[in-house]
Amino acid sequence: MHDFSDAAVPVAIHPSSEIGEGVTFGPGAVVGPNCRIGDRTRLGSNVIIVQDTTIGADNEFHAGAVIGGDPQDRAYDENVDRGELIIGDRNVVREFVTIHRGAGEGGPTRVGSDGYFMANAHIGHNSIVGDHVTMTNCSVLGGHVRVGESAVLSAYSGVHQFCEIGEYALLQASAIVSQHVPPYCLVHRGGNQLSGINAVGLRRSGKFTRQEISDVREAYRLIFRSSSVPSTALRRVSAREWSTCARRLIEFIEHSMSIKGRRARGICTGAARSIRAGRPADDLV
Repeated sequence: MHDFSDAAVPVAIHPSSEIGEGVTFGPGAVVGPNCRIGDRTRLGSNVIIVQDTTIGADNEFHAGAVIGGDPQDRAYDENVDRGELIIGDRNVVREFVTIHRGAGEGGPTRVGSDGYFMANAHIGHNSIVGDHVTMTNCSVLGGHVRVGESAVLSAYSGVHQFCEIGEYALLQASAIVSQHVPPYCLVHRGGNQLSGINAVGLRRSGKFTRQEISDVREAYRLIFRSSSVPSTALRRVSAREWSTCARRLIEFIEHSMSIKGRRARGICTGAARSIRAGRPADDLV
C-alpha cells in the first residue's frame, strides 16, 4: 500500500511509472512518465519527478523539489534523446532542489547514495555525483560535472561545466570553480585557488590514518608551495614513494593536466601562486 497523506489534494502518477513498496506521497506530488521510485522513498508536498528518472530506496524529497527535468542546454532536443536521471539510495533532497536529466553522448545524470542536497541546490545535466556528497544551500553544478565521494560544496559555490571535483574536496562558501579540483583539497572562496588540504574532513571521516593525512599534506606542499612551476614540482614528487592517498592526489593532478578536448579545464592553482606574487599564502592545512 502507498500512503497518500492528504486525499483532498490529488497525487498524480503516470501509468507508465513503477512505484515501490512503502513509498509515501505528500499533497500535490507528481510522478511523470517512465519513472521508477524505490521502496520506502518519501516524496513531500508538491515534489515533481518529471520523467525518465530512476530513484533507489529510502530517499527523502522535501517540498517543491523538481527532479528529472529537461537539461538546460540550447542543444537539447527531446525528439532525439529525452535523457535519463539515475539516483541511488538514502539521499536527502531538501526544498526546491533541481536535478536535470542527462542527454546526448554524455549519458545519464547520475547521483550516488547517502548524499545531502540542501535547499535550492542544483545538479546540471550529464553530471556524475558520487556517494556521501554534500551540497549546501544554493550550490550549483553545471552540465557534465563530476564530483567525487564525500566532497562538500558550501553555500553559493558553483562549478563550471566539464569540471571535476575530487573526493573529499571542500569548496568554501561562494567559491566559483572553472578548473579541476584535486581530491582532499580546500578551494578558497575566491575560486580556482587552493588553500591547503581538507584535513578536518579527512580526520572526521575516520577512513584515513594520521600518516595518510600527513602524506597528502606533504605532497600538496611539495607541488603547490614549491618555488618551481607545478609541472616541474609534479615530476619530482611523482618519482617518490607515497601512500595510496597521496598517490591518488598526484595522479589526479597529472591526469587533469593531460586532458584534451572539452574537459581540458586545467587544474586549480595552489598557494605557490600567492608566494610568487609576493602575497602571504592562505594555507589552511
